[in-house]
Amino acid sequence: MISNFKIDTSEKNISWLNDGLTINKSFKMKVFQVVEIKFLNQVLIISDYREMGEKNMFIYDQNGNCISNPNMPSEEFYGVYSIWYIDNNKLQTIVLLSNDNCCQEKKCIFNLETYDFSNFSLSK
Repeated sequence: MISNFKIDTSEKNISWLNDGLTINKSFKMKVFQVVEIKFLNQVLIISDYREMGEKNMFIYDQNGNCISNPNMPSEEFYGVYSIWYIDNNKLQTIVLLSNDNCCQEKKCIFNLETYDFSNFSLSK
C-alpha cells in the first residue's frame, strides 16, 4: 500500500513508501502533474513532453513498476498536458497536446483500468 506520498520542491522527484521500501521516480525537468490514484493503489505521472516525448504519461503500481506508458491515440497529439482527476473514478478526462493550431485544447476520456483513450472533443 502506498504511504508517505511526496513530490519534492523541485517538482522533479516523486517518492512513496510501500511495505517499508522507498520508491523514487526522478525526472530531469519539472513534471506537469502527479496524482496518487488511491483506489487502485497507483501513481500517475505526466512528465514534460520535451523530456520524454509523446509517451509522457506513466502509471506505476505500488512497487514502482511502470504498468502503463500509453502511445498517443493518433499522430495529431504529441503528449498529455493534464488530467482532470476525480477520485474513485476509472474514467478520467485527459487534456492532450495537439499539433492542430486550434485555439482550444483537445480532451478525451482515459480509462485507468484498460488504458484506452476515447470520446475526443474540444475543451470549453
